[in-house]
Amino acid sequence: MVAGSLFALPAWAQTAAPAATVRAARRPSWDDPDDSLNSATSIDLRERGRLAAGVGGLLDDAPGLHVRRNGGDLAAETLVLRGAPSAQITVALDGVVLNDAASDGVDLSVIPPALVARADVYRGVVPVRLGVGSLGGAVDLRLRDLSGRPVAWAAAGAGSFGGRRASAGAGAGLGAWRTLVALNYRGTDGDFSYYQPDPRTLSAGRVTDRVNNHGDALDGLFRVCRGGPESRTTACLLVLGGWLYRGIAGPGDAAVVGPFQEQRRILARASWDWRPDGWTIELAATGMLRGDLFDGRGTTGGVSVTGYRATSDTWRGQAEVRARRRSEGVTHEVMVRARAEGFVPGAGATLVEATRRAVTAGLESTWSPGALRVSAGFVAEAIADETPSQGESMGLLSPRVGAHLRLRPWLELRAHAGLAARAPTLPERFGDRGVIVGNASLRAERSRFVDAAAVVTARRGSWRVDAELGGYLRDATDLIALVQVGPGRFRAENFGRVSIVGAELSARLRWRELVTLTVAGAVLDPALVGEGGDRGRRVPGVPWGDLSATLEASAGGARAALAVSAVSSAWLDRSNCTAIPARALADLRLGWSPRVLAGWGATLEVTNLFDQRTASQGLCNPIGDVSSVTAPIQDFLGYPLPGRAVFGGVVYEVR
Repeated sequence: MVAGSLFALPAWAQTAAPAATVRAARRPSWDDPDDSLNSATSIDLRERGRLAAGVGGLLDDAPGLHVRRNGGDLAAETLVLRGAPSAQITVALDGVVLNDAASDGVDLSVIPPALVARADVYRGVVPVRLGVGSLGGAVDLRLRDLSGRPVAWAAAGAGSFGGRRASAGAGAGLGAWRTLVALNYRGTDGDFSYYQPDPRTLSAGRVTDRVNNHGDALDGLFRVCRGGPESRTTACLLVLGGWLYRGIAGPGDAAVVGPFQEQRRILARASWDWRPDGWTIELAATGMLRGDLFDGRGTTGGVSVTGYRATSDTWRGQAEVRARRRSEGVTHEVMVRARAEGFVPGAGATLVEATRRAVTAGLESTWSPGALRVSAGFVAEAIADETPSQGESMGLLSPRVGAHLRLRPWLELRAHAGLAARAPTLPERFGDRGVIVGNASLRAERSRFVDAAAVVTARRGSWRVDAELGGYLRDATDLIALVQVGPGRFRAENFGRVSIVGAELSARLRWRELVTLTVAGAVLDPALVGEGGDRGRRVPGVPWGDLSATLEASAGGARAALAVSAVSSAWLDRSNCTAIPARALADLRLGWSPRVLAGWGATLEVTNLFDQRTASQGLCNPIGDVSSVTAPIQDFLGYPLPGRAVFGGVVYEVR
């Protein structure tokens, strides 16, 4: 319920429409997860992202991370990480936190995948630069970077359900200057078929087409820097802009025709790095602006649906300074950030105009005596919220500690502990002049956690193994949830406690760079342990387990990969009566880069290879001898997922 983002649905639109580490080659950076004491998985997105439908489908290699998909291409995608929903997960783009105070959760489907080079997934402890609100962890998406050599690519493809995607980019260096320009387009008709059960009998369903699930998105990136990684100073300007238009389809049993969302957004960031002896200092200023149009008018079954048309603007400005000092096995890093953000409602919008001002400061120190590395730090944040008629303030503190011990050249033990906190959103504090009644006395959600893991890295002949096995305990208090206080009226209140125990595995087995097997999985027990009737029940929307495995092979210019993902059932409601059925899906990816056609390549991807559309769903209250029914595969809230889909494309790249 906190923080949406520049790349998220506004709150009123959401209400209306219900380590196996893969590393990309990159320049040295103090934001590199390999240089921190965190549980991090870095995933290279450059190749698969050029013609991907969205970022969410590229993150399955990260253990403990589950992506909720509300349909096909360009439908909303949100995260669950270590049992924490999207509101409790920080999502950043090139280190700029996208979560904002006006809406709920970051929508990954809006982020252009072709413009992202890698994803750094932090589980538990996160870097101090990502703030205090990461109750479950964080995902930092790193945009394509600059190169001193000329680089250019172009890719285009088409596939099932009217899918169409294209990307192109070019960059070069001239003297001290380096520049990169890139574009990404995605579109879909979204008219896939799915199984819809009869709502009266829960059986004898029918196959029908998804409606109002179309969309188009266009994004552009411009990056220019003066000075390189080896220069004493570097100045950079980043501009990322985008446009999105998509239909907002209802749940499977309530197909709606007509509602749509249009969004325009821009992010601009100027930074200056200075590297005197032993120091790295960065000054940065960031501005973000998003404009939304939501038209909730539509028809269902030929009958007009009562809806509304609303516009709004969400903005943010921030300035920050970061400094790092290295000397004799000791590293100190400090960060200070000031930001102001707000929501400006337009015609038809229901949220109250409100602003949030915050100052965030963090300090982290790492000591490395031989085989042991120890890190300790904290982040503190002071927040002041204000509307035309009232104001509230709050202080948050997030301490953390970590230790890594290398027992053998092939074995390392890791342990972390910390506390994270999430401030209430502006709608939770002040209401939305409609459905949500404000509660200015809300306390921040807080989450304590500890984790431990063993990491193995070994080589023998042509074989290499990288594996990590660990467990964690996360204890959250003062959870914020909406409580009904009248017909169609809800109030956000603090209540309940959640204790989540989990285990994670990630492993990669490689033979001669020709065959690679990657496995990532997690199991957890998300139990409500607070007072009241919910005690002992499971947290809605959180699967108790997931597993992904990918077998890749390459020979000459040909590549093939078979990926299998399995997700357990999850509850839809707090009473643990209605469940999302478990599912297991397989995807096939093929690629060919003929040596006689240097730079050219072709790709073919088949998702949901075996065309699974239904799964067995248990009934809380059996009907006679019937204890389960057939239900469409889905991720969350009854939104069906598409069956088998094929997408093919061609790529040309010059390096």
